[in-house]
Amino acid sequence: MYIQDILTGLTFGIAAGLSPGPLMALLISETIKGHKKNGIFVSISPVITDIPILLLSLFILDRIRNIEYMTEIISVIGAFVLFYFGYKNIKIETYHVETDITGSLKKGILLNILNPYTYLFWFFIGAPYVEKAGFTGGILFTVSFFIGITGSMMLIALFTEKIKKFIESRYYIYLLRFIGIVFILFGIFLLKDAYHLLLSLTSSL
Repeated sequence: MYIQDILTGLTFGIAAGLSPGPLMALLISETIKGHKKNGIFVSISPVITDIPILLLSLFILDRIRNIEYMTEIISVIGAFVLFYFGYKNIKIETYHVETDITGSLKKGILLNILNPYTYLFWFFIGAPYVEKAGFTGGILFTVSFFIGITGSMMLIALFTEKIKKFIESRYYIYLLRFIGIVFILFGIFLLKDAYHLLLSLTSSL
């Protein structure tokens, strides 16, 4: 059971770390213009921003959990969020890294705080998973997620020149599409969980 929590956290973390966006652009830009340690500082910014967002999401979920069918509704919305993430990755044709963004750890934190996908992920996917997994499973999932996202971003910072060429190649597009398929599969699992929860509730009435 705990192996599933670890693998799920790593999968989401690595997918988030490798996905294109302003944070990746900042990571590469900082590394190219400054030093690898600047890129490493950017790579740890999700830990600083996401933990408060996760705690806030858990607090809100705890307050609304007793509302009828709310768990099922959140699971369904989470599934469609994953479907959207998957669709975005699958439809990517080309990607070019823009390196004209400047900043630092503070800029990385700001970018992540202003990123709506961070909130969508933690409220509809991450926090419900943590709540369902229990104390130990939730911690393993969260720690694995941060290992995945920071680890993949640190690798990008350490091997910027080679990684930049890979990111602008067709192989990166294939990787993103594979990640998109994984997102969709997780979304299907969420829908399945919501269906079973609804069945159990209706049978108990």
